[in-house]
Amino acid sequence: MWNDLYTKKLHNLKSYPNYTWYQTATGTKGNSKYVRVSNFSETKVGWVWAGYLSKGYNSKGYQVTRKRYGRPTYAGGPFHVASTTKNAYLWDWTHTKVRANLKDYTNQNLFKRHSVRMKHSGKETWYAYVTVKTKHGDVSGYVAASLLTPGKTTNHANTDVVYPDDFTSTTDYLEYIKDSNYQKLTRSMMALFPNTPVDLGMSQIAAHNYSNRIYVDGDDGDDAVSTKGYKDIIVFRQVSKYLFDNRAASNETKIAGVKKLLDQAGYPQSKRDKMTDYKLGIYNINNVPISNLWDQTPGGKMAWYSLAVGKAE
Repeated sequence: MWNDLYTKKLHNLKSYPNYTWYQTATGTKGNSKYVRVSNFSETKVGWVWAGYLSKGYNSKGYQVTRKRYGRPTYAGGPFHVASTTKNAYLWDWTHTKVRANLKDYTNQNLFKRHSVRMKHSGKETWYAYVTVKTKHGDVSGYVAASLLTPGKTTNHANTDVVYPDDFTSTTDYLEYIKDSNYQKLTRSMMALFPNTPVDLGMSQIAAHNYSNRIYVDGDDGDDAVSTKGYKDIIVFRQVSKYLFDNRAASNETKIAGVKKLLDQAGYPQSKRDKMTDYKLGIYNINNVPISNLWDQTPGGKMAWYSLAVGKAE
């Protein structure tokens, strides 16, 4: 394989016996016909004497026969890996190297960048190109599309932070609050409203419309959501501001302050006990360190506090 000026040898194709080469141009050198080709990933591109090549896909290994970007089938998301026991290997484009086993990352939402159809031993299978976050950084590759399920994951195990729009239902949200080590403050605040059930929709409204939080670099904070479906919304702004201003304090100190502020606002425990016709909107990220935010927020920590109640229409 030569460069465009035929002055430098770039690659010896015999070193890549499993590759299919894709023609991008044709030309001549003297009386000889040459073709400009690339591999699938376009990391190897150059001119080859046409006599070295045969038309058609390579019969060896895995060969990409189609590439699609159409949404939602071939690109977009979210998707997740449904099985925690079945191997779901993430391959490189040659299908010769495993980059990760996605059964270990069923707590992540995945988004398809594109899909390819790979041919192997006469059988063709669709694969999706996705990226997963690992302790070594982001890893991308191809996974069999049949191993992915549309929708957001409900497995939040070993996940320090789940953002408000990444829950699928109130049940899903409550499981996260119950199991997460970083939701102790939220559990204590819920106990202050013993007869007011937590509601995901109301919690998303509180988080997006009435919160105090640290904004990541580049985030303008304009993410308000509709309050449709709820009425008589009561916002405890003084509580979220207090929690944000005292985000480094202990949970005991924070809860004491929340109780005092609720009392001052005219909602002592006796009144809160009777709020059975309201839904509780609560969402907290309690000054949690997040590795990928170390250079985007103070100390690499995220703080996000919100509290409100409303009635379902």
